[in-house]
Parts: sequence; C-alpha cells; structure tokens
Amino acid sequence: MAAFLTVWGVQLAVSLAVLGLIAAMDPRHGLRAEWKSAGILLAGGGAGAGYILYACDPKTPGVRSAYLALSVYLTVCGVTDAQTSKVYDILQAPVAAAGAWLCIRRALPAESGWGLLLFALLQYLLFMRLYGEGDVMAFQICALYLAAAGGNLLTMLLHMAVSFAMLGAVQLLKGNVNEKGNLKTPVPFLPYIACGVLWFL
Repeated sequence: MAAFLTVWGVQLAVSLAVLGLIAAMDPRHGLRAEWKSAGILLAGGGAGAGYILYACDPKTPGVRSAYLALSVYLTVCGVTDAQTSKVYDILQAPVAAAGAWLCIRRALPAESGWGLLLFALLQYLLFMRLYGEGDVMAFQICALYLAAAGGNLLTMLLHMAVSFAMLGAVQLLKGNVNEKGNLKTPVPFLPYIACGVLWFL
C-alpha cells in the first residue's frame, strides 16, 4: 500500500507540475480548479500507479518511468481536453520518446512493427477526419506502448473500438446522441482513450 501511495503521489505531483507549466507558458490556457479535473487527476494517478506497480517489471531499468510518462501524459491531456478542448503538442515528445525506447529495447515482433506503421497511416489518412489531431496523437502514442507489449494492428484497432464504444455508451445514457448516431454536443474524447488503453496494455 505504501508503494502504491508513493507512486500515486509522484504521478499527481508531476501531473500538477506539468499543468502549472502549461499555465505559465500559455496565458490563455483556460485551466481552472474544479471537481471534474480533480477526479481525472485522482483516477489517472490511481490507474497509473496500479499498472506501474503490478504489471511493469521492476527489474528492468526505465520501464516503470516510461509507463509513468504515459500515465502523466494521458492524465494531463484528459484534464486539458475536458476543460479547454486542447491537447498541447509539447506533451507528446517526451512520452513518444519513452514509448519508442520501449519498442527498441527489445526486438519487436514483425507483426507489431508493421501494425504500428499501418495504424499510423490509418490515423493520418482516414481517422483524422473523425476527430482532432490531439486524439490522433494520443492513439499513436498508445499504439507505441501497445506494440512494445507485443500488440499488433488488431490490438490497436480494438483499443480504438473500445474507446468509441465507451464514448457512445456514456453519451447515449446522457441523451447526447441524435437519431443519426452522432453527438449533439461535442465532448472530450481523450479521457475515453485513456480508459480504453488499460484493457490492452
């Protein structure tokens, strides 16, 4: 329990520091203290700490740090997307580098490498028309981590499907889906991407 609280506390501190950095760099950030964002921070920290402690190999240097980077990224982006509909590009470089390191630290199965490439093409050529560039990058970053865990194109597409299914189910319950199956009012998608990836890591 002490280890969980320590990792959870580290993630919360880093997430708050990153949000503070965003607020300092962008005068028009629009971020504010609210219960919904506090919930995202607490849930993201709990999910991240749980995965890092119970699923990551503690004997391999850097692996837990790489997954901490992913957890902080998804948590912070969940907050900024929910509050401002923005996902900051500056957040993507370190977590993408950590995901790439996970992929190259051991030889990826061929189907994981090809899956990663095909998924990137699908995201940029097809799916970018359905949602924003920030969501595309989030799926791409998650795909790096899925590939590092041995996932293939099917795994990445299933992550997308689960994320959309959760979005649809929640918004249907809220009455935010019209007769054509589209959202009446756009909502942040990144929290659903973050929840969905936990099923496949």
